[in-house]
Amino acid sequence: MRRYVVTLLELVLFWLCFFAVGRMLFLAVYHAMLAGIPGKEIAACFMHAFRLDLSTLSYLLAVPLLLLWLQMVGISRLWHRLLRLCLLFELIVCCFVLLGEIAVYGEWLGKLNYKILLYLKHPMEIVQTATFPQLLGSLVAIALLSGGFYWILHRWILRQPLPQLPHAYWKMPMALLLSGALCFVGMRGGFDAIPISQSAAYYSSHPVLNDAAVNPHYNLFCSFYDFGSVDDSLFHFMEDEKAEAMVEELHRCGKDTLVPILTGEKPNIVFIILESWTADLVESISGVPDVTPCFHALEKEGILFTRYYSNGHRSQQAMSSIFSSYPALPVYDITDDFSKYRHLPSLPLELKKAGYHTFYYFGGNLDYGNIRSYLFHCKFDEITEEKQMDKKLPRAKLGIHDQYTFPLFHQAINQKQQPFMGVLFTVSSHSPYDQPRVVAEVEIEDEERPFLNSAKYTDHCLGEFMEAVRKDPWYANTLFVIVGDHGHPTHLKKSAVEPAYLQVPLLLYGEVVAPELRGTRNPKVGSHVDLAATLLRQLGLEASAFGWSKDLLNPYAPAFAYFETYSGYGWVRPQGAFTEVKSGRQWHVSGYGDSTLFPLLQQEGRAYLQTLYQRYCKY
Repeated sequence: MRRYVVTLLELVLFWLCFFAVGRMLFLAVYHAMLAGIPGKEIAACFMHAFRLDLSTLSYLLAVPLLLLWLQMVGISRLWHRLLRLCLLFELIVCCFVLLGEIAVYGEWLGKLNYKILLYLKHPMEIVQTATFPQLLGSLVAIALLSGGFYWILHRWILRQPLPQLPHAYWKMPMALLLSGALCFVGMRGGFDAIPISQSAAYYSSHPVLNDAAVNPHYNLFCSFYDFGSVDDSLFHFMEDEKAEAMVEELHRCGKDTLVPILTGEKPNIVFIILESWTADLVESISGVPDVTPCFHALEKEGILFTRYYSNGHRSQQAMSSIFSSYPALPVYDITDDFSKYRHLPSLPLELKKAGYHTFYYFGGNLDYGNIRSYLFHCKFDEITEEKQMDKKLPRAKLGIHDQYTFPLFHQAINQKQQPFMGVLFTVSSHSPYDQPRVVAEVEIEDEERPFLNSAKYTDHCLGEFMEAVRKDPWYANTLFVIVGDHGHPTHLKKSAVEPAYLQVPLLLYGEVVAPELRGTRNPKVGSHVDLAATLLRQLGLEASAFGWSKDLLNPYAPAFAYFETYSGYGWVRPQGAFTEVKSGRQWHVSGYGDSTLFPLLQQEGRAYLQTLYQRYCKY
């Protein structure tokens, strides 16, 4: 039994060494990209890579673990030979992936992904486009790397089969159960509520270091799993030229008019993104009194958008919609694929160019939805999440309670030079709703009451934060953008595919809002993607990079909103709305409002989704 445990530990160390050597090779080949980066930051790449490496080797050890165990059951030499063959096969494949990534990175400036399938369909093109020294060098490198590491396996780890233990009746199943459980925990990256993702390795503002830290084998597997079956005909309703023309016409503005709402030229901007805050929580839109009284009080000093929609059902979709003006897609989340989201513009980056300092705070784990890596793409100057906050702070299952993250965010703001753009993403109104009971519970008796109570708690924390910051010198020159990230089931029992479910609050608030506009409502139909153009135009900055975005404050701008419905789309116009959801080969349609408009709404929605998806496939 001791040999079994020791051999497993040796295999873990073996794979960690293999990954480390591969990482050193990558950094050596692309050393020119490391110019000017401190050595300490480069070395940190190996530390931040550890969790993903551990997860990857846990997958690689799943079959060898079983073969090791079978050696102790019987016919040990047979299982030993199969174990060697299995590890040799894994080693060769891993060498191909590692050296393949090193080969393409200089041209792709991104990690090896599912697109490699497009090239492998025509292998002769690879042979014909590569020079003989390149091909020979690649084969020699694979042979040396795999041969060298296999020699280590043969010489030091797999010298002899494990001895049989025929009478250890209780030890045998216990060994398999415990090692299998540890392997499973390693695969998911530990005991956190959210399984590990590529974001776990992101730590630097330099993309090359993040790419080096992300395990290439883990990344390639996830890429195949998530995107390997991308089909560019999935949402194809009409000729591409017709769809493109319709989308261009949809974004055509009748008159380029700027309606200024700010009293200053360069205000600070504070985003407060509220987890799961649907419009049904807000009394002034479609909710009931007493759930969000603090938000209701803030409306009197701001501009409330009453027909504003999230573009998707998940937080990562909200992030890419808000900060890159990229509409959410059915089936795929663009934040999961660096090769896709690296093409997106960044609102924080545009503000940085204008002299803003940018920072992002979240009391939970940004591994979810690969949000961390996407935020690094957006070039935030600082990204702070749960693991970087005081370990003594009370925590819920998914992170630190909002009543503690709001003050931390406040402290961070007080340390920044103006102008700044700060973002706080709340966590407490996400299930399992284990927030402290610091306010009276809602009186509504419904199965969604725990969610309503969590929203009331976050509203209370928001109110306390706003009261506290009023005393700070930067407050008078700050625009607060308070917005929900997506819809959520409530006591009003709306379907997840109807437009009202995706409706969220947006409040532009602060003393920088023109006095005559405070306490007003804006009924313009819009969505998350429209925030970038709206804000940039108010600041006098260029917004042309955000092609899916429109200025919500321009009365001549078109009024519409798009959202995804998991396997379809929703389309909202002032006079009505239309949704189509695909189930198997059938499309199920629903219309809301003026039925005479349904054919037009369907055409517009289909053209929008088709164009969006086609551009996604081409990234």
